[in-house]
Amino acid sequence: MMQVHPDNPEIPQPRGLLARNCAIFFGILLSFFAWIVRTDDLVHCFAVSGFIFSFCGILKGVCHLSEEIVHQFRPRYRSSLMKALKACFNWKNVCLAVFLCFVSFKSEDCTRILAACACVMLFTGSQLSGPLPVEISEICENRKMNVAHGLAWSFYIGYLKLVLPRLKDSIQTFCDKKGNFVLKCKDTWKLHILMPLSCTIPDELENEDSNIKFLENLPDIVIDRAGVKKRVYKHSIYAVYDDAKRPHHCVLECATPLLSLYEMSKESSAEFSTEDRLEQAKLFYRTLKDILDDSRDCRNSYRFIMYDDSEAAEDPHFLSKVILKHLQQQEKEEYSLSEGSEVQTDQHEAMSRDPTLMISNDAPRSLMSQQYTQ
Repeated sequence: MMQVHPDNPEIPQPRGLLARNCAIFFGILLSFFAWIVRTDDLVHCFAVSGFIFSFCGILKGVCHLSEEIVHQFRPRYRSSLMKALKACFNWKNVCLAVFLCFVSFKSEDCTRILAACACVMLFTGSQLSGPLPVEISEICENRKMNVAHGLAWSFYIGYLKLVLPRLKDSIQTFCDKKGNFVLKCKDTWKLHILMPLSCTIPDELENEDSNIKFLENLPDIVIDRAGVKKRVYKHSIYAVYDDAKRPHHCVLECATPLLSLYEMSKESSAEFSTEDRLEQAKLFYRTLKDILDDSRDCRNSYRFIMYDDSEAAEDPHFLSKVILKHLQQQEKEEYSLSEGSEVQTDQHEAMSRDPTLMISNDAPRSLMSQQYTQ
C-alpha cells in the first residue's frame, strides 16, 4: 500500500524498505527450492551464480568507462583516472568477484559462465534490463536530484526565508495604519500559498473566481539582495467571500515555481510530460514543507493550500471554497487554543491563591477523648 503524507493523502511519502525486504524474502525462498531440487554441490552453484552476477557488474563498468574516457574524461573528471574509476566500478563488487573466482571456478563451468555473462551484456546493451521507472524515481528522490527539489530550495532560499520572518511585522504595520478590522484573526496572519496540482497559476485570482477580490498590498518588505539595493517584495491582501457574501481576509499568493513546472511541460525540448509534472508538483509540496518545518525563523508564518483543481471547471467558486475551508480551520484552531489557555489560566489562578486559615470556635479536644466517646 502506498504511504501517504499525514497532512494530505495526495502527497506520497518517501519510499520505505518493503521492496528490499521482498527481494530478501524471494532470495531465501528460491534458495530453499534450490536446496530441495539439488542438495549436492549446492554451495558451488551459489558461488558460481554469485561470480556471474559480480563479473557482469565489472563488465558493465568497463563499458561505462570506455564512454567516460573517450568523451567525458576532461570535462567531467578533470582528467583524473581515479575519479573515473570510482564512478564506473563498485569496489566491493570487484573484490567479491575476485574472491568467488578463486573459490568456485572450475574448468567445466567456463561455458555456463560465458553464456550467462553474454546474455546479461546483450540484455544490457539492448536496454532490456535497464532500471525501472520506479527505481529511477527512488534514486532521484533519495539523492535529492528531482526538479522539484531544486525548485523548492530555490523558492525557500531566494524568497520565503527572506520574507516570512518579516511578514508579521509588515501585517502589524498595516493594522496600525488601517485598523485591525481587516485581518481580525491573528492566527491567519500568515502567507497563504496556493498550490494547484495542475500547476496552472493565474496572474489574477479574480479571473479564476469572482468571489476573490484584491483588497490592498501590505507595506513593502525592502531588502538588499545580490547586489540590488532596496529590492522590494510585495504581498497582497485578498477578500474571499462566502455564500452569504461575507468577506474573509488573508494574505494570499500562488507558488510561482509551479508555473515553471507548467511551462516546462509545454516545451517539447524539456521532455517533461503531464504525469512528470504532477509527480514533481507533489514532491515540490513535500520537499518545501519539510524544509519549512525545520526552519525556526519561518515557523507559524505560512500555510500551504494544496488542492486538486481537476474538477475546478465544474464549480466557478471552487477556489474560494478551498481557501475559506483553510481560513475557517485556522479560526477554529485559534478559538480552541484560546479556550484552552483560559482554562489553564483559571487553574493557575486557583493554585496561586494565598492559603486561607479555617478558624473554628469549638474547644480543642484530644484524640484519646474522641476515641473513648465513640
